[in-house]
Amino acid sequence: MAGISSWLAAGKTGRLKLLTIVALLPLTAFNLASAPAAASPAPTGTVVLAAEQQPRTHRPTLDRLKREAARKGISLEKAVDAYLAKQAKTDPAATANWPDGPVSIPDVAVDDLSAAHIEVLKGMAKAQGVSFSEAIDRHGAWPAAKQTLVRLQRALGGEFAGGERAEDGSNVWLGFKGQIPAQAVETARSLPLRVELQGNLGYTETELNETKNRIHRALLKDPRFSSVASYYDSRSGTVHSLVVPAPAARASVNDESARSAVSSLATNPSITVDVRVTEGPVSSDFADPYIRGGGDLQNCTSNFNVVAISNYDTRRHTTAGHCANGAQTRTYCNYPVDGGNCTSISLTNECWLGCASGEAALYTRGSLTLTRTFYYNAQNKAYVDGEDPVQWVGDAICKWGRFSGSSCGTVKRTNWSNDKSDNLFVTSIPVGNSTCRPGDSGGPAFTGGPATGSFTAYGLLVGEGALAGQSGLYCAFSHVSVYRDAFGYRVWIRE
Repeated sequence: MAGISSWLAAGKTGRLKLLTIVALLPLTAFNLASAPAAASPAPTGTVVLAAEQQPRTHRPTLDRLKREAARKGISLEKAVDAYLAKQAKTDPAATANWPDGPVSIPDVAVDDLSAAHIEVLKGMAKAQGVSFSEAIDRHGAWPAAKQTLVRLQRALGGEFAGGERAEDGSNVWLGFKGQIPAQAVETARSLPLRVELQGNLGYTETELNETKNRIHRALLKDPRFSSVASYYDSRSGTVHSLVVPAPAARASVNDESARSAVSSLATNPSITVDVRVTEGPVSSDFADPYIRGGGDLQNCTSNFNVVAISNYDTRRHTTAGHCANGAQTRTYCNYPVDGGNCTSISLTNECWLGCASGEAALYTRGSLTLTRTFYYNAQNKAYVDGEDPVQWVGDAICKWGRFSGSSCGTVKRTNWSNDKSDNLFVTSIPVGNSTCRPGDSGGPAFTGGPATGSFTAYGLLVGEGALAGQSGLYCAFSHVSVYRDAFGYRVWIRE
């Protein structure tokens, strides 16, 4: 994800503008005037809102840049980079809010697309093998749309069965335990994509997660199994578990015997249980046996800096929980672009083995000063302006690990559990030398935000995970909510 780093050679600091953590903003980029009135919900079926009937996202500046790119015979990406570079040089606001010094991404935008979000879109274009223009069409409007859906999810928590976005961004599915609420249909009509609402599923997402946790813990305690990974599928109402048999039980264990041992723990008849026996690994850790997020932590990568919710003056540096195993102190180093200076940091908190919130570890700052910035690759750094509130299937994210570099993909499954922790998520990013590998543990996962210039902190890389019916292993992460739920901290952002 290069291009923005060459825009600015230096910057200046100034007055901070007020930002809030993942503020639930209106969809100002969408034209809602032509949206039809909300229909009555279908009490027993499915409501489908076709894409052509939904409001469209209007981006006049981007449309002009497309025309200019065609006329000049250059790529849209080059035209966008040139426009943002010009904005960065001529708009004083582009560099005014840099409380911790200059970064690689200025606070500029093309219509509703912040410069930070554009970097994510470039990564998604590469990851999905599509053009930059197609990546914008697929993923450009999602940060604002997700904010609206998270607001709906919180309002209808007792009825919400789950939400999933297609990997290509073309549609979103919303499920409900009972009848489809009229509020859900009305909200769905404001979104610039196809929406399918399904009612009378008979379960909520909370019930699915609670059932998954009961089954997962029971399988972990079963001596016949040496390793277990579990998650749920909101659309089908199925709890999936992958189990590796212990050597002494290999001859006697099969899918049905494993499933029958825990099927009674699904007390809601609308929830089904699927247990599959596999020989392969289902999870593993990625510990290869100014402080900024994404920095060098020897055999791990650092995550974002955090601040205590109860005391703004208490701040910590973070990484994956298993990176703290036997490491009461670690050496943090900046990358050579920032001098490569190092400091010794000390462990203050960790949540890993049996941690229901995910996994993470908190360290002191050593002799360096904590910042609200993070490395999104070894050469470039940026500010964090928000933290993601809820992990969703279909979210487009990118990650940085100091051994494999930058890679992007979508969230495949949320609330995934392995042998050590819960509340993880598995992505479409396959494990590999250039995607995620040992030594990347703790590395930051991030996405674009709807605010100008902002990145949104999303998670921290913890290892690899398997999914039922999928070959190979995929990069697995802990969500940033672990900081709040396990320690009472939040990601330190500009505010």
